Amino acid sequence: MPKPKSFRYTVLFEDAHLMAIDKPAGLLTVPIPDMPSVNLQLMVQQDFGKRVRPVHRIDRYTSGIVVFSKTGRVHHQLVKQFRNREPRRVYQALVRGRVMPESGTLVHHLKLIKTGFRNIIVGEDNPEGTRAELKYQVIEQYAKAALLRVELVTGLKNQIRVQLSEAGYPLIGDRHYSPGEEDEKWINRQALHAAELSVIHPVNQKKLTFKSPLAPDLKKLIQHYKSMK
Repeated sequence: MPKPKSFRYTVLFEDAHLMAIDKPAGLLTVPIPDMPSVNLQLMVQQDFGKRVRPVHRIDRYTSGIVVFSKTGRVHHQLVKQFRNREPRRVYQALVRGRVMPESGTLVHHLKLIKTGFRNIIVGEDNPEGTRAELKYQVIEQYAKAALLRVELVTGLKNQIRVQLSEAGYPLIGDRHYSPGEEDEKWINRQALHAAELSVIHPVNQKKLTFKSPLAPDLKKLIQHYKSMK
């Protein structure tokens, strides 16, 4: 399958054992069964061989860092790090409203449902719920929006989007979890970017930190809301 011209990824780091890729928004990280959609895994394997595999994923319409392994042993060890919640995963998000307090921790319990394949908030005593935790810090507060630094403690599907929406600060452009965002004209996806990720190199045991600059559409969106009075 040829790579579509509309999608281009950037290699942020590469050695003999692993790679860090900057994924554009709108591109699936991994293939979906029985769907022919182009995806980052396929694109990277076309360029570097089928031995290269992603060790985690980010949402289709989230931009930013995805780590790939180059060998089976490294893949196993990196996946284990993510399962043990060892990597530091930092996102930037543009949300609606004035965020108070300016920093804090959000803890909810999420349940994945088949309808719309989405997570919903459930009570702590719900046996089907899974604990979700994140930490946030306001980077800049604007009149009608705020730019946040969000660090994941856990790593559930759509966790940042669900928890911030529940807290009253929906991600701008997130039509899936915030119905009012259908009217957002300045971006056609959720304003979320995987900006920084740290892992321990499985071979030399050194800490690696990857950073991704904000995607162009998010920069424009931030400037728009920054200029509003």
